Amino acid sequence: MDLALHLFYKKDTKQLADLLLSSLKDFSQETYMKSRDDYYKIANPNFSVIVQDDDELVSFTREELNININYCINISVFSRSPEEGLQIIFQAINTLKDKLDEDIALTDSETGVIFLRFDGQLVINSHCRENPDIYDWPYDLLDGNFIEKDMAGLI
Repeated sequence: MDLALHLFYKKDTKQLADLLLSSLKDFSQETYMKSRDDYYKIANPNFSVIVQDDDELVSFTREELNININYCINISVFSRSPEEGLQIIFQAINTLKDKLDEDIALTDSETGVIFLRFDGQLVINSHCRENPDIYDWPYDLLDGNFIEKDMAGLI
């Protein structure tokens, strides 16, 4: 399962990777980070995350969703235990969204938009919530009020 976390972060890629690692380690101590030439890989037995500066992916999503972002973080959830991986990821994103005041979006290669936060408002894809047998996202792990909107077909 391939996800992407889109967000705006004012500091550099290394600091973003450190912030993400810290948030993920709060929920999974086996998470670690490796530095490569132009990206950071964060991983544990349930998923891997690539943090890099990729203008092409950012530009497309920024225009498609009309949100203010400057990073696209690729997340691969392993099929061995996707529920456990998704739980850790959603918990870490919940922590991140409290630390970051800017726009955030989580997308999936098959679903499209899972949720986004735009101008401080959390918006959940109602198409996913109405079809839990197909899209079983752990929305209950996200704090705060949200509205639902059908975002099927975006991205």
